[in-house]
Amino acid sequence: MVLYTFGHLSSDSLFGESRLECHLQTPGDNEYYLRRGFDRFYAVGGTLFLDERCSVSTDAPTANWLIYGHNMHDGSMFGQLVRYRDEDFYKAHPTFTFDTLYEGGTWQVVAAVDTALGADTLPYYTFFDADTKLDWQHRVRAITEKALYDTGVMPEYGAQLLTLSTCGDTRPDTDARFALLAVRID
Repeated sequence: MVLYTFGHLSSDSLFGESRLECHLQTPGDNEYYLRRGFDRFYAVGGTLFLDERCSVSTDAPTANWLIYGHNMHDGSMFGQLVRYRDEDFYKAHPTFTFDTLYEGGTWQVVAAVDTALGADTLPYYTFFDADTKLDWQHRVRAITEKALYDTGVMPEYGAQLLTLSTCGDTRPDTDARFALLAVRID
């Protein structure tokens, strides 16, 4: 198994002054890092990881990159992500940075969404690519219609999307999910 860092996610609003590295194993396995650190040892908080169905390659990137992380009670991993439920928090922190191995990027928050596993017809956690412009628009609309508030941001077809996903609360067996959809602006 080959391990490598595929990107860096940073935001004062999410992580204070720290910079978290998102790690990915090849070949992908979404279950592997749920309870393992990048060092492969058991870690209750796991690590942040890119969904195995995503590609950040410059040749054929998927339309939506999905990064998972636990909602840790101590605020680590994506434990701060749920702060985006508050519209005032969003207004104070509308962007964050995510840099891949290939390029840097600034991302604008499009939608903050509360949902549950199996509750949606077109769940955000199944959107990676779209065959047509219409399909892409339907997938984006399915997410933005569930937004907790209106950011006034609507991605244009073909824009690179990024979804940060965590549990909606800190209970270990919860089906609640919280996600932040963002669009690359630079």
